[in-house]
Amino acid sequence: MLPVVNLEEFHRLLLALPGIVDALDRRASDGPVAVRAWLVEAEGVLERNRMPAAGNIAALRARLDSASRGAVPDGLVMSGTVARRKVVQAVAAQVIGEAADLLASRIEADEARLDEADRLARQLTVAAQVKGMVNGHPSAGDHAAAVASIWSAVVADPELGGGAVHLLSLVGPSDVLIVMDRALTRDAWNGA
Repeated sequence: MLPVVNLEEFHRLLLALPGIVDALDRRASDGPVAVRAWLVEAEGVLERNRMPAAGNIAALRARLDSASRGAVPDGLVMSGTVARRKVVQAVAAQVIGEAADLLASRIEADEARLDEADRLARQLTVAAQVKGMVNGHPSAGDHAAAVASIWSAVVADPELGGGAVHLLSLVGPSDVLIVMDRALTRDAWNGA
């Protein structure tokens, strides 16, 4: 189970891909360089999260490096003159697609869990509002304390306690306040 902050690191990586793919589409000379840098970064994120898929990303990086040195991978079909630049561009496009699929598959279950936690936090926020547990938007200095106080009230409430336990089981104690803060900010304090 990835913590929210770590999951967002994967999202940041995946959101960087459109710009890299645009560079490849333009056949920019820095496209493969950007792909390699992205692969190195993705490998580091996976290593920091102790995910063995870091080895898969390293293998993709090795394939790109090999193409950069002039090797034409087996199964690569190209039309026209087979120039090194064209091979490197083609391999860069292949490996970035494979890497993106790999990362997306590794976080799929965590994204589903977080989506469920977000829905539950929004429900708890609405219920807490109806019960009068949520007052106006807190001042900047009191924000974290307000979220913690509302969370404590939700946990202690006999009707909402079960939902709070479910939310806690989905995201754990380190992320429950983050998820509640987002729900409160989006649903309770958005107009304040």
